[in-house]
Amino acid sequence: MFNDYSAFQDEIVGLRRHLHMFPETALSEYKTTWFIKNYLEDNGYTVNTASPTGCTAFLSVNEGYPTVAVRAEMDAVPMKEKTKLFYASKNSRAMHSCGHDANMAVALVLARICALERESLSCNVKFIFEPAEETGSGAEIMINSGALENPKVDAFIMFHFANKDSYGVEVNENIATAAIGRIDIRLHGVSGHWAAKSKSRDALLAASQLLTEIENINSSFDSPYPFCVGIGKMSGGSSANVIADYAEMNGNLRTCTMGDYNSITQLIKNAAENISVKTGVRIETEISSEPITPIVNDPFMVKKACSVGKKVFGDRFFLTDKLYLAGDNACLYFNRVPGVFMVFRSELPDGPPLHNPKFILNEQHFYKALEMLHTYLTDIYR
Repeated sequence: MFNDYSAFQDEIVGLRRHLHMFPETALSEYKTTWFIKNYLEDNGYTVNTASPTGCTAFLSVNEGYPTVAVRAEMDAVPMKEKTKLFYASKNSRAMHSCGHDANMAVALVLARICALERESLSCNVKFIFEPAEETGSGAEIMINSGALENPKVDAFIMFHFANKDSYGVEVNENIATAAIGRIDIRLHGVSGHWAAKSKSRDALLAASQLLTEIENINSSFDSPYPFCVGIGKMSGGSSANVIADYAEMNGNLRTCTMGDYNSITQLIKNAAENISVKTGVRIETEISSEPITPIVNDPFMVKKACSVGKKVFGDRFFLTDKLYLAGDNACLYFNRVPGVFMVFRSELPDGPPLHNPKFILNEQHFYKALEMLHTYLTDIYR
């Protein structure tokens, strides 16, 4: 079995920096796909494309073995980079500010090692390079294209990099990501002159009351799990001299369980109904009925991650129950096959957060992520 993973560090970094310089946003990842396809074919793989920009590659080790899928996201965030790195984005409208460049680089070198050391693996491996994760549509595209079939995928690995105050790897013992839904509220009042206020129905006033009620849910709702709900955009009215007859609110609901999601959804609707009665403003409330669902790690795969993580990272392996209220369309894979989500910690205290134009990653330990993933594929069914 291969054990000198540090020998691949420079290759991972080189691939990552190349991909970082040429980011492409959701469903426009044509050059990224071409780059990935060439690399995989150079390492002996046959690459299958998923329209418009996704692709997969399958490594057959033994027909009797289970198949494990490893996913890497391809798309960048639509923002202008402000890092001033020498390998900064050359696309003024896109940046890999979510670490997808690192995910792809590690997955590509992992595919190379798996091909070189296939006899040591305890499973077949399918590599999924997914477009449009940032817009939440990529997983469905890949699943509909048969990414979990031919052969049937038996387990799924998702991984990501995140800035932390120390390096290592962490795995949630149960719930790993949040359910995320969109809130869209439209308020219909009656416009009028301020001198005849009683004859009007102020949509902006009703919106401000509802905004306060929604914010209060964050402190009044009781749950053992983290959650948050809020309005990120509010608009309305037509003139300073006219009572607003229309207002619109758009926001976000994030919970760790669908039970909490449904309960908070009902609280928002109840608040809207009460304010409508009090103000005379008609309120239409739409909250995603099919949100991104939580990712829940499979117990067997978590147990194996603990074993492999301690072998590879020692005391830098962390089994955690702390939840970060991010979501991922990878839930669609987890809803179909057992899976595990690994977070590789980039040691960068006070580093810029994800989706920030100054986001950077500490590249020093990329090879440890490679070692963790390859060792996991080697050990998973042994």
